Amino acid sequence: MEAGPPYRASNSNTGIFKINSKPINEILNTLKNNYCADAMNEQFQFAQFEQRFPMTYVSIYGFPERYIVNYALPGRKTREIKALVPTNFQSVRKIVYKNFHHPSPIIELLEDINTAVLTIPSFIFYDRVDYFTKFLDSSFSEIKNKNIRNLILDLRGNDGGDPFCAVPLFSYLEYEPVKYFAEEYGRYSEFAKPIPLAENHFTGSLYTIINKYCGSTNGHFCSLLKYHKIGTLVGSEGGSTFKCNAKVDEFVLKNTHMIVNIACQTYSAAVQDMDKTKGVEPDYKVEQTYNDFLNGKDTVMEFTLNQILQKEN
Repeated sequence: MEAGPPYRASNSNTGIFKINSKPINEILNTLKNNYCADAMNEQFQFAQFEQRFPMTYVSIYGFPERYIVNYALPGRKTREIKALVPTNFQSVRKIVYKNFHHPSPIIELLEDINTAVLTIPSFIFYDRVDYFTKFLDSSFSEIKNKNIRNLILDLRGNDGGDPFCAVPLFSYLEYEPVKYFAEEYGRYSEFAKPIPLAENHFTGSLYTIINKYCGSTNGHFCSLLKYHKIGTLVGSEGGSTFKCNAKVDEFVLKNTHMIVNIACQTYSAAVQDMDKTKGVEPDYKVEQTYNDFLNGKDTVMEFTLNQILQKEN
């Protein structure tokens, strides 16, 4: 299982089992079905409601006088029941969206194993594209100058953003100039032509880590890596495909006041014969166990580092 909240624990003896007499599996399926996804990609749906569980839950079930929670703590064999007093929707929303931030990209050099770890948690730098591309220039210059042979690209949690950020990153990794988009899409029309190699493009061994939180533009990016066999993908199925519906118009229905979002444009990466109903699949499927999550052990990163150590030795 992916690192996540305990209500999705793979260990049946630990976690939340019922909330107000409703089995947790019933609750999760209800929440999941309230999120749309390209090609009904379940991984994307799970990722969305997991990130917003408290807010999504109260949107559907409301605020009762009490939450009666049936649960078991890690390491305990017996279940317990606890009554919790609800807060209010505004407080829940404030806490949920406080956690939605987009950390800066970072690079870490593990020179003892000739490896660089490049963490790109987001492509959402629409108003700071220069900042992002300068970071890439600096990082790949350092990688080249120090003759780093292995690169781990950590894209976990990256739910997309600006193609003007994803395309420059791709230019450092592709083997030869290839198209990014299948067609000319407005201001992205230049990306339907072969993308020139970056000056300090990487020529060593690439390992890209993905998970279900990889969405939108990140789906385009990872599908191109997969299609052109650029490096090795490690982790779990991504939350998006080579196609992305975007350019959303929002409508508020007059009678119900429901908010309806309608995508008006489909963007497709320049790939062929890939399954649009599934997220990008890793070459090595590695998932973090519940106990590893509790112990702060990054199972997926450790597996990737072991792959490098085996190769280097």
